[in-house]
Amino acid sequence: MKTFFYGLFSQAGQISGKLIPGQVPADLTGSVFCNGYETAVRGNRQLYLHSRIYNMKEIEQRLSFTPGNSAELVFELLDREGLKALRLMNGKFTVILREPGCTTIIRDRNGEDRMIYFTKDFFTDSYQGLTSFSEFTAKPDLTGITTFLKIGYIPAPGTSLAGVSKIPAGEILVASADGFKFEKLFGYDEILNAGRKEIGLKDAIDQYSELLKNSLRQRIAGCETVGALLSGGYDSGGNIAMLREVFPGTIKTYSIGFKDNPASELPYAKMMAEKFGAEHHEYIMDGTEIEFLPDLIDYMGDPFSESGFMLNHSAMKMVGGENLPVIIGGDGNDQYFGAGIRETALHYKMQRIGLKPFSVLFDKLSDNSFFDHDNLSFRIHFQNQKILKVMEPETFGFHDYQLKRMFDMKNIPEHPYLNDIPSHFNSYEELFLQRNYYLHLQHSVNEVIIFKASRLSEQFGVNLAFSYTDLGLYDFLQHLPINLRAKGTVKESMKGKGVTKYIHKQLVKPMLPDAVTNRPKQGGFSPLEIFFNNKQRREKIYKYVRNSAFAKSLKNTGFLDEFFSQYEALAAGKSYWFWYKQVKSNQMLNILIIALWWDKVIEGKKTGKLSDYLA
Repeated sequence: MKTFFYGLFSQAGQISGKLIPGQVPADLTGSVFCNGYETAVRGNRQLYLHSRIYNMKEIEQRLSFTPGNSAELVFELLDREGLKALRLMNGKFTVILREPGCTTIIRDRNGEDRMIYFTKDFFTDSYQGLTSFSEFTAKPDLTGITTFLKIGYIPAPGTSLAGVSKIPAGEILVASADGFKFEKLFGYDEILNAGRKEIGLKDAIDQYSELLKNSLRQRIAGCETVGALLSGGYDSGGNIAMLREVFPGTIKTYSIGFKDNPASELPYAKMMAEKFGAEHHEYIMDGTEIEFLPDLIDYMGDPFSESGFMLNHSAMKMVGGENLPVIIGGDGNDQYFGAGIRETALHYKMQRIGLKPFSVLFDKLSDNSFFDHDNLSFRIHFQNQKILKVMEPETFGFHDYQLKRMFDMKNIPEHPYLNDIPSHFNSYEELFLQRNYYLHLQHSVNEVIIFKASRLSEQFGVNLAFSYTDLGLYDFLQHLPINLRAKGTVKESMKGKGVTKYIHKQLVKPMLPDAVTNRPKQGGFSPLEIFFNNKQRREKIYKYVRNSAFAKSLKNTGFLDEFFSQYEALAAGKSYWFWYKQVKSNQMLNILIIALWWDKVIEGKKTGKLSDYLA
């Protein structure tokens, strides 16, 4: 069932007079228009709920309250224990509470459920829904656009459109006559000050095992057949191994590979499917999937580009017609435990011995075209940024010097998300926790990994459930000693000898085939050059972008000509380093996405396949 929500902050207004005619029934009255939301009313207060909550029975028992629907239970929880009580809800949800003179909107911890976009006057759970309001005109926001071109997404509350904001995952928006106020459901101070009590390895593994099994039980409750996304690694492997311990029924597994890729994970995925008696399915990507890029732009809302999002699209497209009650995904486990410990350790050591100023100076001096060639200088610049900017999202898109040329600007406006990043730490553990919260959870999980997977599963009507983002696992990891999350001293981690996801690997490794656990990990991304390996398609893309409304908005279109020439030379030659080609292909994808987005959203052109735009 298609769900939607349109609302006015002014509760005295009539939504029917604000939406484009034909958008709502003629006899509709009131300040909201929605479908697919549960509702509850208490006097002059209304609550709207869109959710899939896994621990509703526990909350009923906590309150000794039997509701008529989930919205009534949430209303009771809020009235008894306040807004922060929604921290108890394990699952995905969007809550909208309407009270006289005040509208409060709450999103779940990782943003699995509906995104909410808003202006000073109205809000909606659909990016496309913004244009349903008769007084709204889509105008690009330059800070949002340049941020996307740099890091591949636009962190909340910013958006790509002037005058439009969105509610970050795990946050509360309170809108009243005093304006808009944000409050976090889960803050960093709680993580920093969490009591991390010593626990033996066996006890930690046993507790973790039971929590993971409970997470799976809750997500597959009542199912006779369960689907699972399966790569060749510890996360999806842990899912299917533990799933088989709690579920005797039919398991269907789904894997994605890449044509002519020597590092394919498909053989390992198939091994695991066979070991655990699953019915296995595969799809091989060959680059033609880029045809669906305009559809992805529709469903992602703000411009979005990430190395694995075409992979996610192919996976959801493959399982969409299966009509399975649930698909289990392994997203978020790396980030929940704390990824990239080598860079974290190197940054800590660099700062402690006084080398950071030299790294900062080198970063400034290397932000130019000399360090943008497929050679050792680019590699050094790339690695320096990974170590220096461990608290920031990695820049796989365009660098500042390129954006300055593209937009003919002296300075690129910084996105406000940078203001939240701490600039000081007192210990390696504190740096680890800072990075885990501000980068891994707030950005990698909430803004990228769970966001993309959730939006694309919505596109194909798939109930995609993430076992590793369970509230019980989140709480457990926050109270776990760091060395059980990431094993190794600072020195060991610097040398690449630290072990990430330590207790997870200790639990799962004995269950998986040796060929899986003894191999180096490839990672869940697409080799992006696959989408640009056809010369004829590349030439059409160059022509389309040059003639696009986005290109015409630029003061320096010569930059695009130079960039396309550079990419063509790269495509025709043999690359020195994989990550150089990956970055350049990512830049190419970002440029194509922004041109398509501009035509669709700013110019109002209808959707279609990529070939329709390139014709």
